[in-house]
Amino acid sequence: MGAAQRRGILFGLLAVIWILPATVARAQTGGDVQRQFEQAFDHMLQDPSNLDKTFEYAELGIKIGDYEAAISALERMLLYNPALPRVRLELGVLYFRLGSYAIARAYLTGAVAGENVPDDVRARVAVFLDEIDKRQSNHQFSGSIFGGARYQTNANAGPARPAIRLFDAEGTLDSEFTQKNDWNSFLSASLRHVYDPHAHNGDVMETNALFYATEQSDQQQLDLMFAEVTIGPRGQFMREFIENASWRPHVVVSTVNLDKSHYYFTYGAGIDIDKQLTDRTNGSLTTSFVRKKYRADAGRSTARLQNGDEVELEVNLRHQVTDNWALTSSAGITQLGADAHLYSNREVSLGLGAIVTYGAPYHLTNGGWTTSLNTTFLYSSYNVPDPSIDSFTERNDHEIDATLLTSVPINKSWSVTSTLARTEVGSNFLNYSYNNWAISLGASVRF
Repeated sequence: MGAAQRRGILFGLLAVIWILPATVARAQTGGDVQRQFEQAFDHMLQDPSNLDKTFEYAELGIKIGDYEAAISALERMLLYNPALPRVRLELGVLYFRLGSYAIARAYLTGAVAGENVPDDVRARVAVFLDEIDKRQSNHQFSGSIFGGARYQTNANAGPARPAIRLFDAEGTLDSEFTQKNDWNSFLSASLRHVYDPHAHNGDVMETNALFYATEQSDQQQLDLMFAEVTIGPRGQFMREFIENASWRPHVVVSTVNLDKSHYYFTYGAGIDIDKQLTDRTNGSLTTSFVRKKYRADAGRSTARLQNGDEVELEVNLRHQVTDNWALTSSAGITQLGADAHLYSNREVSLGLGAIVTYGAPYHLTNGGWTTSLNTTFLYSSYNVPDPSIDSFTERNDHEIDATLLTSVPINKSWSVTSTLARTEVGSNFLNYSYNNWAISLGASVRF
């Protein structure tokens, strides 16, 4: 099978993963719920003064994304009975979703204007009014910081056995390079700034910054620091061709330090596309092209041979099966070129996951807990043989990663997160085969 055929099969697989779950979800949503919505409309017309039937019609309108129909029904309810704070709250939320913040504020403040307003209504109104204030500002800041400790059974990703392939013969790896366990501390931060000129088309300028750093207890040569910044406009471009899609072309720069020394930096550009496929299914497509530049030093004298271009394409889907659990899937391909072809390779990835939200066991906390299980399969193939390993055989690796994560909210901003992860890497050369268990515990704050 030729390279062009393999690429065609891969892109066909990506298209199926992108389209099929959305098609199934759209058929389900457009079937049962749509019929219920139409029946509720008939019932409401037969008995227009029945507020229960009107509210049921509004609820179904929200489920199928017909906010205008839901607004019309709820406003009709207020004509019959103006003293309904929950209805005013729902109207405020709907106008908020439509981006009509002035009307949303009027309904929300009206919901808490009278006496005997339920406490939960006042709490929700306060949250939405605060969010409206933020969104009506030209500058919006948000982010999170996460830190903790991690233990790994194979922190250096070393082979379990010293037997390796070396210069077309069997070799023995020094024990200092085989599997080593270790602890590390880590800190990550994600920051987002949106400049919103409040233009009629809703387009904004979005800047994202990522930071990640680890410090090892023993394997200090693995101390890592990573930073990345992306900036670009976000908007609903090409509305006449693709509805309910958010586009973000951007430029990106990043840098990596390893063992307290600059390792490499990248610069390039990409585009992100987010699309609401149904009221419960969201899809995203990310593609980027970056140039990697490595720095050679005394410990990495040949690093510059890895200089090259990296092209990446990734598709993600998330389907909210119920209010409490969701399914995720992903597929991607990365082509890495290098000045020395022995470092050039292609990686294909496929992922599946599930996210469940549930009540805290034994009522330990007020908020619901979240547990997710994600599994990713990666296959990478190198373009040419590495003469220092085997002059005639190209390297091929396959990797399986599984991560179990549980997040426990402490309050509105803080949460505690634990993870258990397993990595298994196989290769046609024992040099690169290894496995690893990792367990971590940390705390995060959102702002």
